[in-house]
Amino acid sequence: MEKILSQAIACYNNQNFQDALLLFKQASNIYGEKIVSLHIKKCNEALKKIAPLSQEAKAICASNEVQNNILPALDTLDIATKILLNNQGLLELSESERADSVKAWKQLTQRKSEDAEYKKVNPIPSNWPKNLQLAPLPEGPNDYLWLEKRSGYNHIASTSIKNSNIGLSIIIPTFNRDWILDITLACLVNQKTNYAFEVIVADDGSQQQIVDVVRKYENILDIKYVRQPDNGYQLCATRNLGLRTAKYDYVSILDCDMAPNPHWVQSYLHRLLQNDNVALVGPRKYVDTHGLSAKDFLANDQLITNLPETKTNNLVGSTQTAVASIDWRLEHFAKTDNLRLCDSPFRYFSGGNVAFARKWLDIAGWFDEEFTHWGGEDNEFGYRLFKKGCFFQSLDGGMAYHQEPPGKENETDRSEGKKITINIVKEKVPYFYRKPTSLLSDTIHKVPLVSIYIPAYNCSSYIVRCVDSALNQTITDLEVCICDDGSTDNTLEVLHRHYGNNPRVRIMTKKNGGIASASNAAVKMARGFYIGQLDSDDYLEPDAVELCLSEFLKNRKLACVYTTNRNVNPDGSLIAKGYNWPEFSREKLTTAMIVHHFRMFSARAWYLTEGFDETITNAVDYDIYLKLSEVGEFKHINKICYNRVLHGENTSIKKLGLQKINHFKVVNASLKRQAKLSYEYAPEDTDDASRKYVFKLTLEQ
Repeated sequence: MEKILSQAIACYNNQNFQDALLLFKQASNIYGEKIVSLHIKKCNEALKKIAPLSQEAKAICASNEVQNNILPALDTLDIATKILLNNQGLLELSESERADSVKAWKQLTQRKSEDAEYKKVNPIPSNWPKNLQLAPLPEGPNDYLWLEKRSGYNHIASTSIKNSNIGLSIIIPTFNRDWILDITLACLVNQKTNYAFEVIVADDGSQQQIVDVVRKYENILDIKYVRQPDNGYQLCATRNLGLRTAKYDYVSILDCDMAPNPHWVQSYLHRLLQNDNVALVGPRKYVDTHGLSAKDFLANDQLITNLPETKTNNLVGSTQTAVASIDWRLEHFAKTDNLRLCDSPFRYFSGGNVAFARKWLDIAGWFDEEFTHWGGEDNEFGYRLFKKGCFFQSLDGGMAYHQEPPGKENETDRSEGKKITINIVKEKVPYFYRKPTSLLSDTIHKVPLVSIYIPAYNCSSYIVRCVDSALNQTITDLEVCICDDGSTDNTLEVLHRHYGNNPRVRIMTKKNGGIASASNAAVKMARGFYIGQLDSDDYLEPDAVELCLSEFLKNRKLACVYTTNRNVNPDGSLIAKGYNWPEFSREKLTTAMIVHHFRMFSARAWYLTEGFDETITNAVDYDIYLKLSEVGEFKHINKICYNRVLHGENTSIKKLGLQKINHFKVVNASLKRQAKLSYEYAPEDTDDASRKYVFKLTLEQ
């Protein structure tokens, strides 16, 4: 029970109210309602605040609560979710029930997508201007030099320097080891920089009088001391405590045993002012400061750099030679041009020596305080930075010297801690650390690998078939994120009735704002690294996600993978196979919308764009896929994975005149973003249904 309750409370605290409700309900069924009745009530209240229900829906919910004490009944769960919960021990199934469920799921997902018709095409349109070259793509997902060359790129130093608080806030978490901290502070006194900086010593409940060490530097450093009680290993909480105290726009985390070189502050701030969308990673060398004192370093500002490298028993963070321990990351830094060509750079983001713009704490969140053993928390934090569009660079000038006496380690048991934290990392960092696995052994993860988002408006007749097709995928490590865009029918009630208690479905509602607004809200709700688009009246083939995901896993440079579709009547009967342009090229996409349903893109690629354009009412999809095509590679799969339901109300069918205007508008916006101002993409005729075009030379040629 304690495990279920702790998981439920963690879900509630993270505002995952649907997951929390299910877990509290499981505890209620086993141990009695009284124990968790208040928790269930709080979850239901929170869910109703997120998505207010009509009187009809409240009546339905009230009825369900009387009968089952939950909202709504568990029998609404899809088969895969039941099996996943059973794998976790959160839902009891007899052997026969489980066997029947597995058999039913296999039947639901056995159908394979059929091949699309393929014909040989010229990927470059015949009338493409010979001297029109689209802006280059990055060499990889972490190509920070591409970012800086990108048209329209601005960094904080050039755009808001008057309003910026330029300086570096250095957070030094510590637990005991006062003499090592003393040396690190002495090396900060020795900094050769023309930038302002402050030092914040964050004490994780030391028994030693750390404050006495800090007081020694009050007249020679801008230094603060903050402390929290000793509640065990609380590195993340200590870092967050220090970060909350920071006053400057740029922050650094520096372990108390990491003595910085004299140009450390200057190197970090100089680079951050060039590009505040890059998180910097400093290398380390291992030295022995045993027998030396802070006074020795204050007297000789080059002493730290002149100490010989040494060998330690720290096998987690280093490789060993005959005479010294070597930072295990150095070889990778060299191979990847200081991480520029690395496709998972957050793995090298070791939190003992990093720097980044403080704005990223608002964008990606703070350090995760669930990590209460050594290791993993920096990778998890770095992953969130990476997902939200931050770049990473290793910086030689950020070199710091790890103080470990020969043959000794610090007080933290690193190897034992990592055995615990690696499991948290696998739960919360799906990209790189997790691969698709069999339904028979998989579980519902804290952070899914895939999210399918659905913007929904007045679609009560279609939404169940739509959502069920997303849940009944051969890939089960996924969630469905639905944004109800202020529906005036009973769409929201249908959603809550069928999926209100499903831990793999997330539902939100908002005031009606149109398809772009609902799409932005739904994507921002998505927790997966790979995000699939599904319109509320359409439905997927069972292997749609699997086919796209396999391409992403083969090539991490991909920003988007897409298939093709068929057009069907509302009853599912075939109208015709959808248009399929068999080979992707950016030039062809610039002249025609060839990125057919089903589409999946990486969350990182999406966050590198400005998202869906809420100023237009159609051509919204064309606009976002043009944007995505500017930040990464695309891959097309010639399979029919998507069923597009035509019923006369589709936005691509209605308002053809406005559709045409926006079609040409979004293409010219793409050319402008790429600084291709010599040409205008213009309609060749006035027929609303026509997309014939010409490229016209402009006055800016």
